[in-house]
Amino acid sequence: MAEDSHIIPLAPPTTYPRSDQGLNLSESSNFYNHNNKNQSSSKFFVYLLSTIVLLSIVMLIFSMIVLRFKAPSFDLGHIDVKNLRYSNNSSLPSFNMTMGAEIIIDNENFGRMNFQDSSMSVFIYDNVTVGFAKINVGHVEARKSKRMGIVLQVGANELNHSHGNLSSDINSRMVKLTSFGELKGKVKAMKIVSRYKTSVLNCTMNLNFTSQAIQDLLCN
Repeated sequence: MAEDSHIIPLAPPTTYPRSDQGLNLSESSNFYNHNNKNQSSSKFFVYLLSTIVLLSIVMLIFSMIVLRFKAPSFDLGHIDVKNLRYSNNSSLPSFNMTMGAEIIIDNENFGRMNFQDSSMSVFIYDNVTVGFAKINVGHVEARKSKRMGIVLQVGANELNHSHGNLSSDINSRMVKLTSFGELKGKVKAMKIVSRYKTSVLNCTMNLNFTSQAIQDLLCN
């Protein structure tokens, strides 16, 4: 029994990790960090590509809407006839009048249009000029319309049969007239880009000698 009291219990064995296990843990950590870096780089390139695509779409829409230049429309509005005088003499047919016309310029662009001195002419029988008016220099703001009044002195005298029978037309109380105008100017958007544009006015109408008025006005 005395001998048993001097027995010292053995300490539990100490476990030491293997050198290759420590290396595996280090490699796993490096692999994880490397994967995180690859994922971050991939996300960055995805975001960058998405931003480039979005900016390209925005620029395309901007160029199609804001930088798409169109020639403003150029039309005739109300027309007044004053001081109409005429003769249906078969040898010397003639008519004279003062025509007050309203022109309408509609600028659908996103930029202001500055137009140069222009003109409008009135014809009879397609190619005989019977009236002329000057349109002074001016401008039309972006996405706006502008109305301007002009005055034409219109007169036809001693037209021969090669141009049509004016005497017969006056007797029928109706003479067909055509008008043509050209408006040239420069449209400038965002104070950066500008384009020269030309608007054309081309209208037909009938001069009614009974009512002394213009009717059937048609512009295209």
